[in-house]
This record gives sequence, C-alpha cells and structure tokens, in this order.
Amino acid sequence: MDDDGRPRCSCMDGYHPEGALCVADECEPDCDGRSCGPDGCGGVCSPGCETGQVCVIDGSCHEPAPGLWVVLNSTGDASFDMGSRAGEAGRDDDEVQHEVELTIPFAVLSTEVTQDDFSAVMSFNPSEHTSCGACPVETVDWHQAAAYCNALSDAEDLARCYDCDDACVPSSSFASPYECPGYRLPTEAEWELAARAGTLDATYAGDLDSEHLQCEAPNDVLDPIAWTCSNGGDETHEAGGQTPNDWGLYDVLGNVFEWCHDWSGAYPTGSVSNPWGPSEGVDRVARGGSFSYFAKHARSAARNAFPPESRYGFIGFRPVRSLKQH
Repeated sequence: MDDDGRPRCSCMDGYHPEGALCVADECEPDCDGRSCGPDGCGGVCSPGCETGQVCVIDGSCHEPAPGLWVVLNSTGDASFDMGSRAGEAGRDDDEVQHEVELTIPFAVLSTEVTQDDFSAVMSFNPSEHTSCGACPVETVDWHQAAAYCNALSDAEDLARCYDCDDACVPSSSFASPYECPGYRLPTEAEWELAARAGTLDATYAGDLDSEHLQCEAPNDVLDPIAWTCSNGGDETHEAGGQTPNDWGLYDVLGNVFEWCHDWSGAYPTGSVSNPWGPSEGVDRVARGGSFSYFAKHARSAARNAFPPESRYGFIGFRPVRSLKQH
C-alpha cells in the first residue's frame, strides 16, 4: 500500500488497473492469464516475445499480421534520432535531425484503416478507389479520421481525444495528446518511431540511391515493402500485402499517406521529450508517401502536410492509443 492506501504493483511501475489484484507486490490480472502491463490486462508481453513475433495489446505474442494492435515503447523510455542524416538521398531541408524521447507506451494498428473498417464504424465510405474493401480508406480528411478515432473510443468507453462538431480539434480535456487514453492519430514523433522500427536508414529496408528517388522501376529497396509510383499502378492496394517492418507494421511507407495529430511546423534543433508540433497552424502533417508519389516521399524521415479539410485519394490514416499515463 502507498500513503493513499492504494495498492501498487511493481511490475507496472504504477497503480494496478481495475480488475487486477496486487499479490506479493506483483500484478495478477484477472483476465484469462494475459500478462500485466501499462494498460492493465495486456500491454507488455512478459518475459518477452520470440524473435519474429510482436507484442499485441492484450499482452500476448503473435506473428506479424494485418489488423493487430501492436504495442510500441512498452517500457516508456524510447529515444531515437528523428529526421534524416546529412547526405541522405532525397533529403529535404525540413528534416533536421534531432533527438526525441517518448515516455508513454502506445498501441498502433499494424495496417492502415481499411475501407471495410471505416464503413463498419462510420456507415459510409469516402474512398475514390472503391474496388477493394481491404484497401486503405482514402479521400478522408483529417476531421473524418479524428471522428473515426472518437468512435473507437466510444465503443470501449474511453475518453475522446477530439472535440468534434462540424470540425474536430484536439480535446481541451488533456494537456497533450499523449495524456488522452482514447484512440487518436499518432503524433509525428510516434509515427516516425513506428516507421523506423529501430533503423537509421532512409527506409527500414535500407537507403535509397540518387537514381531511384522518383518513379524509376524496378526499385529494389522499396518495391518489396511499399507501393509507390514505381510499382503502384496508380491504385491503392490491399492493406498488409507487402513486407512489414521489424515491429510488425505494414504499409507504414507507401500505399497511402497517413494523417498525424500534429500541425505542421519546423523541427526543433535540440532534443525534445513527447513533442506534438505547434499549437496552431495551416496544414496537418501526413507521412509515409503513397502509391502515386515519388519514392523519396516513402522515406522514414520524409515530411508532407496538407490542409486538414483535404480529401485526396492518396491520404488515409492509422490510429494509435496511449497505454500509460505519467
């Protein structure tokens, strides 16, 4: 017990969740044997997953697969170099490399939200490319993506991360997006951490060369992992059809751009902790490139931004959810 009379569980580095018992200073979740983690029943796979497996939100280990909620930064101490290295082929001036620390574990969908997913939740499909329900939803603006995240939160009785009327804005109930326990769009920093999967190269499959930055085909680095204008055929493709990164995330590069939570703004020049962009702006960040864009946009550090009302056939999204509050 602590000074407030509430039991603590050392394996969680925090108060035990509702439904978990504190026994011998350890968590013993009452949830069918699933492991103890920052989200209560699940969140951290203990003692760890085997090589080639990913930890999912219920605390179990799985082979990478489309549609899983993968836990990232489970220990809450991720630190990585965001932005691109000097000399990286395709590098733009706004990719200033700087150290970022993320202190909140989060779960991220292993694939982009599909048209079938979106239609099931929102009862309409805004997409331009409608021949494939398992393809990413697109022609979806930032506000619609935020409203979808709210609907996921409502379904699980979680606090909404956005206040939505005719348009959506980040909820005034939370000082930062990281503090909202519901579903939301990833911050730009979370997105890049997820895309890199521990790598420093231009893509998680390696660096691009200066001769393969546009639509040159074949592109030996990107073709196995991303749909770009070199292999995309000017169409979206079924989510999860390419090789995922080492953290089990598919199409994080290519297929469609992915809306992020942040307003677009200049990077800091020094190290930062839990960033989420400027407080206001004109454009919202979208990352990852698409089936119709040059290869250089499908680099982990490549930045793009569009007005939040934009509805283009090459922009979709994938939600995240914070798993632990500090």
